[in-house]
Amino acid sequence: MAPGTNLTRLESWVRSLWRISGFRLALFGALASLAGTMLVFGIIYHAADAGWHAHLNQRVADAQADILLDIQNNPDELLRDVQTEVVEGNGMFYAVLAPNGQWEAGNFRLTADLADHWKGSEVLFGQPGVTLPNHVLAVCGTVVRLPDGERLIIAADASGFVTIKKLLAHSFLAVFGTILALGILISLLTARGTLRRVDRFATTLREIMEGDLNSRIKVSNSADEFDRLAEETNQMLQRIQELMENLRQVTNDISHDLRSPLARLRGHLELSKARFTDPALAEVCDEAIAQLDQALEIFSAMLRLAEIEAGARRSQFAPVDLSALLTLLTESFEPVLAEHGIVLRTEIDTGLFVQGDRELLAQLFSNLLDNIVLHAQGATHAFIQASRQDCWIELHITDDGCGIPAEAENLVLRRFYRVDAARQRPGYGLGLPLAQAIAGLHGGNFVFARTESGIAIQVKLLALNV
Repeated sequence: MAPGTNLTRLESWVRSLWRISGFRLALFGALASLAGTMLVFGIIYHAADAGWHAHLNQRVADAQADILLDIQNNPDELLRDVQTEVVEGNGMFYAVLAPNGQWEAGNFRLTADLADHWKGSEVLFGQPGVTLPNHVLAVCGTVVRLPDGERLIIAADASGFVTIKKLLAHSFLAVFGTILALGILISLLTARGTLRRVDRFATTLREIMEGDLNSRIKVSNSADEFDRLAEETNQMLQRIQELMENLRQVTNDISHDLRSPLARLRGHLELSKARFTDPALAEVCDEAIAQLDQALEIFSAMLRLAEIEAGARRSQFAPVDLSALLTLLTESFEPVLAEHGIVLRTEIDTGLFVQGDRELLAQLFSNLLDNIVLHAQGATHAFIQASRQDCWIELHITDDGCGIPAEAENLVLRRFYRVDAARQRPGYGLGLPLAQAIAGLHGGNFVFARTESGIAIQVKLLALNV
């Protein structure tokens, strides 16, 4: 796998984590803890540094006062006093440099250049030009210039100071690393828990959108904010289910109740037409029968739409060869389109399978092709393309007709909406809503797209691996 692909996936993963509020909150808490830790360690480090410096400087000042007091009346006693202090082993370090920079006495050595640039509060480590005893890591001291040009260096052992500073630094890094690791771990666990709870909501809502109105969000009994939201959402879903069932029942009852008398009325008209020979009466009967047939078709479409939205047909799903179905439908519609002056061109890949209802899928694509015949005014060419893209089968139906106004693209998916306000064109405004419901039943979607040649309808369905 290319490194660029791994980097892109990592960036996508980080972005998805950052979008989770629980992860951000836990991470900000960890960063706040780190900031507090840094402040505490900074205070401790500064206090230790100041305390040790004060202690070492005081020891150096005391030793310096003793030496200067001894040589105040007799400067020639400097070397002897230094040797005496070294022999007594008071834990201090001395060095005497002659005016020419030569080392004369003491228990550590350094060059004249270092002595000239050595600041009193600076900790001096063993380095080129500095020779310290084996057990000493560093010294802290001062340089005194004597009247005769000699330089007296007095220093105290700073090994403990250096050790304490290293210990503080290592402790800080250990605590800092532990807090950071725990913070990231807690953030990831929080994000995982939050995402799991959100996924429960999303899964339930997706099931409801697919027609399973009985689905409910699981409550974990932890009485947290997610449980409260789940309980309120479940109550809302219960209410929506009741309203939808009432609406569906009313629609079904009306459709059934009206279909029966209309069907009987149609039968009576057929009998009346056959009983009487008056041409005028026969013409009236034919017109009335045609109107009744339209009404019966509307009620049939409404019942079919209610059945699809309820998801009742999902239990009959089976593998469907969409390539063969589309080929058959296009062959059937090609002569009809040709009669209206429309040349149909197809590009259908083979081996396109979906899990679904063959009859409903046939109705979906028949409705879309009917729309071209009935409503694509001025169209001369139509194009159908079907191919597989990842886990989806994408179908594009394009024509170069007048198309649908942009402001009406969402409205045409409403039941009984007609772009032709005068309703002079055939149709009832149920074809596209029915097609959209069928696509949704099969886990797909249904959208409009504008192209250079006109308008395209894009249908996406979940592909089936066979």
